[in-house]
Amino acid sequence: MFISPRRLIWSRSALLLAVATLPAFSVFGEQRLAKCCVWRVVNAKAPCYLVGSIHALSEKDYPLPAPYEIALNQSARIVFEFDPRRHREFERKFEAAGKYPPGRDLRSSIDPKLLAWLRQNLVTIKTDPSRRKQPRLAGFDGQLRYRPWWIAQHLVGPATYTRDSAACGLDNYFLKCAKKSGKQIAGLESVDEHVAVMGGLSDRDSEFILRDALKRGPGAARELQRMREAWRRGDTAALWAADAQLRKQAPQIAARFVEERNLKWLPRIEAELESGKPTAIVAGALHFAGPRSVIALLQKRGYQIKQL
Repeated sequence: MFISPRRLIWSRSALLLAVATLPAFSVFGEQRLAKCCVWRVVNAKAPCYLVGSIHALSEKDYPLPAPYEIALNQSARIVFEFDPRRHREFERKFEAAGKYPPGRDLRSSIDPKLLAWLRQNLVTIKTDPSRRKQPRLAGFDGQLRYRPWWIAQHLVGPATYTRDSAACGLDNYFLKCAKKSGKQIAGLESVDEHVAVMGGLSDRDSEFILRDALKRGPGAARELQRMREAWRRGDTAALWAADAQLRKQAPQIAARFVEERNLKWLPRIEAELESGKPTAIVAGALHFAGPRSVIALLQKRGYQIKQL
């Protein structure tokens, strides 16, 4: 699961508590009482759960609330955004997508003023794994071959979540437990599809991602903490509202990261629900929030969904 600077809690999916056949006032009343980003599809052929994930957590976030363990323990099959057993392939292709093709680099792709700022303010740490030498600082020009979104993630983004760890993320926890207990593992997207979410960004949108990461700076950690708190209480409204600025400033990017993927996933999720196998579908929390969430799409298809 890729981790973007501002989308650690969703990639870049909290499910609405609702039963399609109930009146609207009942839905909103139940949602206020919800505690977790875990939902059961009531009328699936076998127990099926939708699990909204935060991709980076800390050890203090464990143990998880009971509904997460229920979804994990009662499922024979765990479906992630992409098959995590192919993570090495993903990393290789993701890094390749983050580089410009030969003959191009960052100098011809972003605002010269932004490039000048990067050169003045960003440095990298050079290490040589084959030699026992102390790491040394290097200038920014060594990163010119990388696209802005890659720079945002690897030079800017990490500073905003130093207390978090992808290793402690909910996805990795579910994966570790699934492997230990011999559960089936699968993905909603192919590796290439998952890479393309970021890798297929235009130069303009890629520069926006970098500017957005730089603009947030120290405030990003506080934002992520608020998101984590909303996730822990199953507050999909707060999660959706927190993404409002991106939807306003760059609606095409917001749709690319979330709603367009929801639509692509729908037939794949529905196939899992109709398989007759107890299944947990684990995806970033924002995919399950808002008017065009996975939850809303499934409800339109007649599925009844209850938040735990």
